[in-house]
Amino acid sequence: MSDGPRVRDDSCRVDAIWDVGGVPPRPEEPVEVIPGVHLLLAPNANHWTYEGTNTWIVVGDRRAVVVDPGPTDPGHLDRIDEVVRGAGARVETILLSHHHGDHSQAAHAVAERWKATIRPRVQQGIIPDGTRFDLGRRTEIRTLTTPGHTADGVSFSLGERRVMLTGDTVLARFNPYISHPDGTIADILASMARIADLVDDDWVLLPGHGPAVREPTTYLHARRADRQRRIDQVAGLLADGVDRDQVTDHVYAKVDDQRRPAARASVEAILHYLDTRAVRMREKGSTV
Repeated sequence: MSDGPRVRDDSCRVDAIWDVGGVPPRPEEPVEVIPGVHLLLAPNANHWTYEGTNTWIVVGDRRAVVVDPGPTDPGHLDRIDEVVRGAGARVETILLSHHHGDHSQAAHAVAERWKATIRPRVQQGIIPDGTRFDLGRRTEIRTLTTPGHTADGVSFSLGERRVMLTGDTVLARFNPYISHPDGTIADILASMARIADLVDDDWVLLPGHGPAVREPTTYLHARRADRQRRIDQVAGLLADGVDRDQVTDHVYAKVDDQRRPAARASVEAILHYLDTRAVRMREKGSTV
């Protein structure tokens, strides 16, 4: 996306963010990334969540949205309340980037504390693409459907701030795993391309885990190429006669037992993608 040169004021600077290679914030110690956008790292670090879930609190004119409230840890819930009250606001809406529990578990608890609305309203529901949440003070959130990691993936754009909250669709440092059969390779490739088309390299992506992604257009093109290399690797193993059940062991030989389910799901997603592509090629050939 490019609308020509834009003058950015200080409210659009991203100075207080956790960058790749930097020291992560301490859990329960909120960081105001840019005015009105707060990061609260949840105390749920493990082999799935890495340093923990990034809970994002976006505050406008006395109105706040909590994105991915994370676990139902009492201290974490209290810190969310403190950030919102400290900004002189109240929570109107809880937004979920997807249904996984490390992001969504506390949604009802936060909603009950603030009499707020949860979006989506049903488990694994979809927030309609382009839904807008106007919080005032030039703070508007617009939803983008970005499936792939899961089928219900959503990202949240703050266009005036040149910032996007990406949940687990885009992570810094590596590609997220595909939660197949819920998530698919075709969807994640399309979502990565969509985000790359909507942002420029002066935007910053704020993910659901880990540090920020700077220069996101360049980064996403590189990560899509990584995805394609992995697809080609799996296709090559199959062509060499490797059994489908053994592909994960070849591709992720050094992955530990705790991460192996994620590795297996990602390989199954690639196998499904290759199977679907082969069917389409045969169908295309039969119509020529």
